[in-house]
Amino acid sequence: MLKSLINVKLFSLLLFSLSVLAQGSKNGVTYDGRSLIINGRRMLLFSGSIHYPRSTPD
Repeated sequence: MLKSLINVKLFSLLLFSLSVLAQGSKNGVTYDGRSLIINGRRMLLFSGSIHYPRSTPD
């Protein structure tokens, strides 16, 4: 009986923790077609990459 009560309490705590985490992630990252919006602020990120096998030898 005590073991099942502990399991129910732990399961309730798990569900509560997951709901709190889910609500905290609402202000995450979205994209509006022009730029990223991170936590409600529009961000313009510049990035690039180098393909080493395609680079020309000097």
